[in-house]
This record gives sequence, C-alpha cells and structure tokens, in this order.
Amino acid sequence: MTVGWIDRIRRNHALEHATVSRLLETGTGLPPLGGYSFPGGFIVWGKASPEEVSSAAQDALHLLKQGHSDLGVSPYCGTNIVAAAVLGGLAACIAGRGRGLWPMLRGAAVGLIVAGTLSQPVGKLIQRRLTINADQAGVEIRSARVLKKAPVSIVWISTARVISTDL
Repeated sequence: MTVGWIDRIRRNHALEHATVSRLLETGTGLPPLGGYSFPGGFIVWGKASPEEVSSAAQDALHLLKQGHSDLGVSPYCGTNIVAAAVLGGLAACIAGRGRGLWPMLRGAAVGLIVAGTLSQPVGKLIQRRLTINADQAGVEIRSARVLKKAPVSIVWISTARVISTDL
C-alpha cells in the first residue's frame, strides 16, 4: 500500500500529464509547457490561458476516470530524462572499459545508443509503476488559481480525493 501523500502526488502527476496532453492535443498549449505535482494539486506553466488550463484539467480528469490511463503517461516526463541518463551512463561504463581513446569513444557511442533506444520505453514503464497513478476514483478538482499571468502563465490546480462513505 502506498503512503498517503506519495499516492496523492502520483495521482496528481498523472492528472498533470493528462492536462498537458489535452492542451497539446487541442492546440491551446504551446511550448514552453510543463508542470509539477504536489500532494494537494499541481501547477501547469505555459502560454495557454488560465481558463484553457482549467478546462483541460477538467477534461483530463473526466477522461482518466473513463479509463484512458494512457493520458497519464507522458513522453516528456522528467522520469524519461532520468532513465536516459542512468541507462546511458551504465552502458557507457560497461562498454568503455579499458584504457585509451577507443574504449572511451566506444563507451560514449554505446551509451548514447542505449539511452536513445531505451529511455522512452523504460521511462514509461517507470512512470506506470512508480511515478504516476492514473486511477482518479474519488479525485476532484477543487479550484484553479492563477499564480502568474504573463508572459507565461502559471496555474495552480488544487485537487482532493473524496472517499465515499456510502454503504
């Protein structure tokens, strides 16, 4: 069982990814665009208006609740960057054993190839298993608040998980 605050971050992380995905799909979100998740919600920054971010978050929550868990996994997540760095570094260390220029170049080349090839699938696997939870049962968006408006808006989306006590 996941610790409460970690699970809230994981759920918000999936909702943040899905919100950014909706902004990109509708064309309202243009780079720079990103987000960051916390136990009580998440922020989205970008050139989308606060209203567009709020609407995308509501739409994303609805879609995740309908079972579109794929929206919670992002190819742009920092998890993929970490996966690339770790995989590439390990591959470079293993392939670059030995002395001289050739082993170092071989290690660098292998590291780049491994990182480029495996970072996306491994990053997505890590997201699904560790950094996100696309199950939004009981999650609701409480509010959307503008933290900064221009030139890049920063919007705080406050979330809560309401557990039904109906028997």
